[in-house]
Amino acid sequence: MMEEYNLQAACVKLFAILRPNEQGLLFLNLNNPRSRSNGFFLKGIGLTAGVADMTYLSPKGAVFLEFKTSKGKQSLSQKWWQGVVQEAGYRYEVIRSVEEFQRVLAECG
Repeated sequence: MMEEYNLQAACVKLFAILRPNEQGLLFLNLNNPRSRSNGFFLKGIGLTAGVADMTYLSPKGAVFLEFKTSKGKQSLSQKWWQGVVQEAGYRYEVIRSVEEFQRVLAECG
């Protein structure tokens, strides 16, 4: 079974091949503090629990991407943040395979 980080890395590589003119429009949202004290500091400057792994600024608008294995589950904070994003009118996708990532790219222009 592919680990989440391997899936994410494969999708990033594929994006570079399929969309070379869109460099910089797919990016990581680093949301994992190194320590408890680092977490307090980062929260003070805007870290929000549950934020998606990556953002894609597509021709049709921002898309938030959460990478999960086939058996992986979203945490409560991830589900909450998905609701916030969707209520604001943005697209949120849980990506479980490279094929799903390709589908989202195709749908986003």
